Amino acid sequence: MRSRVVRLSLLGAFVVMLALGLWTGWQAWRVNEDLNAAVDAASDLEAALEGSDQPAAEAALDDLDEHTAAAHDRTEGVTFGALARLPVLGDDVTGVRVATDVINDLTDEALRPLVDEAADLESFLPREGQVPVDRLADLQAPVARAHAAFAEATTRLDGEDSSSYAGPLKSKYRDLARRVRDAAGTLETADTALQVMPDMLGRSGERNYLLVFQNNAEVRSTGGLPGAVSVLNVNDGRLALTRQVAASSLGNTEQPVLPLTEAEEQIYGPQLGIFFLDANFTPDFPRTADLMKARWEQEFDDEIDGVLAVDPVALSYLLAVTGPVQAGDVEINSDNAVDELLHQVYLRNEIPADQDEYFKQVTRAVFDKVTSGVGDPQAILRALGDAGDENRLYVHSFAEEEQRALAGTDVAGELVKEPTERPQVGVYLNDTTASKMSYFLRTKVRVDSTSCSGDAQVLDGLARLRSVAPADAGETLPDYVTGGGNTGLEPGSQLVAVRLYAPVEGEFERVTLNGEEILADLDVVVHDGRPVASTFVFLGPQETVDLAWRMRGGPGQTGDVAVSVTPGIEPGDASSSASSSC
Repeated sequence: MRSRVVRLSLLGAFVVMLALGLWTGWQAWRVNEDLNAAVDAASDLEAALEGSDQPAAEAALDDLDEHTAAAHDRTEGVTFGALARLPVLGDDVTGVRVATDVINDLTDEALRPLVDEAADLESFLPREGQVPVDRLADLQAPVARAHAAFAEATTRLDGEDSSSYAGPLKSKYRDLARRVRDAAGTLETADTALQVMPDMLGRSGERNYLLVFQNNAEVRSTGGLPGAVSVLNVNDGRLALTRQVAASSLGNTEQPVLPLTEAEEQIYGPQLGIFFLDANFTPDFPRTADLMKARWEQEFDDEIDGVLAVDPVALSYLLAVTGPVQAGDVEINSDNAVDELLHQVYLRNEIPADQDEYFKQVTRAVFDKVTSGVGDPQAILRALGDAGDENRLYVHSFAEEEQRALAGTDVAGELVKEPTERPQVGVYLNDTTASKMSYFLRTKVRVDSTSCSGDAQVLDGLARLRSVAPADAGETLPDYVTGGGNTGLEPGSQLVAVRLYAPVEGEFERVTLNGEEILADLDVVVHDGRPVASTFVFLGPQETVDLAWRMRGGPGQTGDVAVSVTPGIEPGDASSSASSSC
């Protein structure tokens, strides 16, 4: 009898365990199905938003909400709570619970308000030259909430150690963390923009901004030589281009318009402060803005409240959304904008006054097109975002609170002067040929962290500079493009000043030009805490030169390496990052 009771007890325990196992497996399968459906819904939502399909976006969001809520409810139950306490398996279960909890919170707190606003994005576009600043102000709160939600989600996801998760879960978890982190970065940019835009657009009073067209055919550290310059007047969202001049008309001053530091004098010479065209020799755009404002206000009675800069590649991104513009007899579109504005204009017109007039026409035509309200709003935002990411769009405000909000963003264009976790490397180019030969300049920069000694990284870099000018450039191109030998260089060649910026508190260990050591011949100057090695690279037509270096990062800078590079005429981001070796 006793034996029979034992057998029945064991059988009962086995049945209970089997039932629990089946229930647990069933619940796990349901969670997996819900999460896979949520992933599909998230992809549908992204596609709908990019296509400005509001009904599809709302349907996808409802699906995402349904499946994430179901997965969340299941993982918060007793079954998953018990599983989370088990050895080995517990970490994976915890990861699933955190992921579902994060996605569920984001759906309610961040995504739904943003999708609701996306239904009325067209109301944010300018109409007949006026931006609805009150609508922008209305958007501040939902974007700020969404940014905070994604930032908190990033912290939660990064707080879990996913290294021990099972293979498929590990990859999915890390992909989710990356996507949430990227979205948090995008929302941070949008949040910052919305903090400053209403007042910068004149909600609290009239403003004047210098709008500077950077000409990449004559390279400068921030992109290109200042060409056409206009005053952009804004008042309660109404936009108007007033005074338009050629930057060259501002000429030289006898003394720098602002006192230069000793390091600035040593690296860039006095022309940084006496010649408007060279105000962006420095890669520090706030400093460039100060110099431009000071020179402009010497010459004109406009009180300047900020400086904006844009290049032809950025304009091509906008024209891809708005459609082409007409300037004289030429239609300028996204495909030909760079070639027209940086090369063809000089082949058609060698008279600088005619070129300047053409650039004024282009500036006004693009301005009128963009402020008319044409184009898909999300596509316009993406175009501006791409331009900012690639350092082709800069914004500086002389209102201290606004500039503090902009600080650290791509559009601020600041030179990093304080130690950060990420070592900062800069490769900045300036033409010294007084020509438009940078149209033929191609630059590729690579930096690798090759070792970590203590808490300082060793950084090996290579900048490959190449001229794609035709072999007979000196004979076939006009003097205005080649420089005509006025600086003593053979027409068709170019001389590029390269400034290598090491990280704050870093140092150079070697610099080579085509394999030959040159560091001993260079003056290394510390500019705002950054050691700077300057050299000059001569390029004949079809010639390639390699400039290589080894530098050491500052102590404690153990994160991934940030590499900033002067943008050229080719679309895309010349800057990059490199994985830390620490």
